[in-house]
Amino acid sequence: MKSYSANMFVSLLTMDQQQQNNDEHYSQSSYNTPENNQSENSTTIVVLDKQSNTSRKTISTEDDTRETWSTNFDYLITTLGGLIGLGSLYRFPYLAFENGGAAFVFPYVIISLLCGIPLLIMETALGQFSRRGSVGCWEFAPAMRGIGIASVFISFFGALYYVMIMVWGGIYLIHSFSSIGSRLPWSDDVGILSTKNNKTEIVSSVQQFWNRTILNISEDLSGLSTLHWPNVVVLAVMWTIIYLCLWKGIKLTSRVAIFTALFPYIPMTALFIRGMTLDGSWDGLKYYLVPDLQRLLNKKAWIQAAGHVLWAYGIGWGIIPALSSYNRPDYNFYRDIVVTGTTSIFTNVCSGFVVFPVLGFMSHKANVSIEQVVSSGPGLAFIVYPKAISLMPLPHFWAITFFIMIFLLGIDSQFVTCESVLTATLDKLDQWYGRYPKRRKIRREFVVAIYVLISFSVGLLMTTRAGFYIFNIFDGYICGAIPLLLICIAELFTVLFAYRTTFSSWYGKWPPKQWPGQTFITHISEVLKRPLTHIWLCWIIIVPIWLFGMLAIAIRTISVISYETFIYPLSFQIIGYILTSIAPLSILVYFIYYQFKLNR
Repeated sequence: MKSYSANMFVSLLTMDQQQQNNDEHYSQSSYNTPENNQSENSTTIVVLDKQSNTSRKTISTEDDTRETWSTNFDYLITTLGGLIGLGSLYRFPYLAFENGGAAFVFPYVIISLLCGIPLLIMETALGQFSRRGSVGCWEFAPAMRGIGIASVFISFFGALYYVMIMVWGGIYLIHSFSSIGSRLPWSDDVGILSTKNNKTEIVSSVQQFWNRTILNISEDLSGLSTLHWPNVVVLAVMWTIIYLCLWKGIKLTSRVAIFTALFPYIPMTALFIRGMTLDGSWDGLKYYLVPDLQRLLNKKAWIQAAGHVLWAYGIGWGIIPALSSYNRPDYNFYRDIVVTGTTSIFTNVCSGFVVFPVLGFMSHKANVSIEQVVSSGPGLAFIVYPKAISLMPLPHFWAITFFIMIFLLGIDSQFVTCESVLTATLDKLDQWYGRYPKRRKIRREFVVAIYVLISFSVGLLMTTRAGFYIFNIFDGYICGAIPLLLICIAELFTVLFAYRTTFSSWYGKWPPKQWPGQTFITHISEVLKRPLTHIWLCWIIIVPIWLFGMLAIAIRTISVISYETFIYPLSFQIIGYILTSIAPLSILVYFIYYQFKLNR
């Protein structure tokens, strides 16, 4: 394989203004050879810091003042903390419970290895090579910048989703502190009989505490007119903390992530050990580890597994390009991919080992099947985890530890999700300043403040008595499988057919000497110093089949928006699907706008 000098390689991967102008007009000459790029981009310099043991390099260009991670470890730990967040601890267990335990775990692991990690490599390289966020990394195919805009929408909505989990964990934490000296308020084993839709069931004390104290949930959407003030106050506190963590940029973020990424494994291990000592725990573990073949063939399990893989790796969210854009263009990120990819799978699967022994215990005690022991849904984690904690020695200590962990995981998830939005915004502002150099630059802290205020204002909807119904729309639809699958399809085919060329010029030279995607995989191979034939095969065979197959199944299984037995009114059905379509439609809208601008 041909090797390049550092200067030549960085030049190969960065695009100067002349190249961008050529792409803007879809010129046949927009596809340049490495040698031409070397001469055109000779202003790019790589400076090696030989005195540092961290192999730190500073990238210097005439107008590149972008931050770079202080050490390689900072990038790894921030990415690790962001990807192994609330999605692992909160979302994975209830999806597994909803889809038959092992019948969900098996497709999740398979999809992660064959599709998730190859897409993770793609997005990492896009951000690193371009040194731009989720929008700027698509400068090589200007008409497809809408992919980045779609990712920003997903991250914006996802941040609203994540912060509410932190809010509920914060209220649990307050009650854990306030009840020291007495029993935890949800530890009473006495349940009540509840009748809903002519069906009578026993509602445990922890379910009562969740529905009445934490959510104060209304019977229907009429509760949207009433704020639940404890949630409002805690939401304001959480966004204030997030602002203080974000305003200084990636260097402060990486320092905080060192602790937040590693600490959660301590209470998870303790809860697992305690869970396995409970009566009936093995029944829960068997449900989690031994698949039901009939449920394994269920389309819904595979669709939700596909959606969660994209959640777990942050693919389609713009998170990975945003974080990797602060790397050196020639940084070998292979180790980071291996560590984050495998650790994400490990952590998601381990979260099930914490939840399902407790579900087995609860089913054993109530003498019902595991499927009947609690209602499935996004609130499952806030029922099962607190129940497990109440059964442990020193329950207040473990409750405080666990809900501090929820907060730390939430902060990690918020770091990377908000950074995706902020990086794209700041990149756009930098371009604007380049056109109007006399304009006074807006400081990062003011941009972050505006973003936080907007997010807090929109998030107030989820602090009402009907807020959990809105949360459910975010969880299953706005940030669900269909928008993410469409974004990933657009990403994959833009890289395969338009990397450093255009759709028309590539097709016009049929048969091509080399796929544009092969040029991209060659560039990645040069950086990682290893052949990536298996990744290339995944890109052109396995991943497309998976993406289109999952999308087809997801579209066929579209149904009315509901939560448990509650069917949303028609007006909310329409609003929900409009919000769901915002992200993928932005790709098409920008493409049409770009074509109109070219032909004007």
